[in-house]
Amino acid sequence: MLTLGLLLAGATGCSSPCQTAAADVSPRRWEAPAEIRLENVDTVMLRNAALFLRCNDRFTEDTLTVRIAALSPDSLRFEEPFLLALTRTNGPAALMREYLVPYRHRIRLGRTGEYRFLITPIRPVRGVEAIGIQLSESR
Repeated sequence: MLTLGLLLAGATGCSSPCQTAAADVSPRRWEAPAEIRLENVDTVMLRNAALFLRCNDRFTEDTLTVRIAALSPDSLRFEEPFLLALTRTNGPAALMREYLVPYRHRIRLGRTGEYRFLITPIRPVRGVEAIGIQLSESR
């Protein structure tokens, strides 16, 4: 069973107000769905969504396809595959192991309550320690 970690933050690491949630996954072999929960109180604001990965040195991929299922508080469901194109940079190891990939722009979460996101890799992958979602105000 995967250990799930949940992190809700105000403006940590963002230049504008944002909300972040993450789930720990097995770095040996991530293959099961990671569940991420976000509480929504604002049904008016437009936001940008990005996915982020925290990886260790066993992660060698430059792309990763995941299946994202979004469940709204009123049980509506949306599901799609999404290709994360990961750009490697030369720099300190701590920076090379974190990726932030834009996912959706100008989205509106139309219901108050808890949104659940299930993110599953299309194939097993090694070296990913956590996957998360960052919502930031769309400008």
